[in-house]
Amino acid sequence: MSRVYITSNRLRKRDGEMVPAVDTRPAEKFGVLFPVFDHAMDPCSNDDMSIAKSRLMDFDDEQDFILPSGSPLATLATGLLLRENGIRMIQVLEWDRFSLKYHLKVVSL
Repeated sequence: MSRVYITSNRLRKRDGEMVPAVDTRPAEKFGVLFPVFDHAMDPCSNDDMSIAKSRLMDFDDEQDFILPSGSPLATLATGLLLRENGIRMIQVLEWDRFSLKYHLKVVSL
């Protein structure tokens, strides 16, 4: 089954509870949602980069997707880690605020 790797899983406070800052449920039609960087992780930390790299080890460029979200540093780090893992092409899901759905873009690394 395909996976949708969410680059950064940011949280916000709503009614006293921490909830995801962005509703990524529409991306579930592309596959199982899977975070690369959790809300408390720092892409500038070597330890957190190691965790993110291990989460990306099973990335399959033919069937998996990247959903850029939250921190631009986390999105950049995700691309760098994928390239380091030998990935040269990624399928990126881009949100269209007018049609309210994700569109697929293919990016060469």
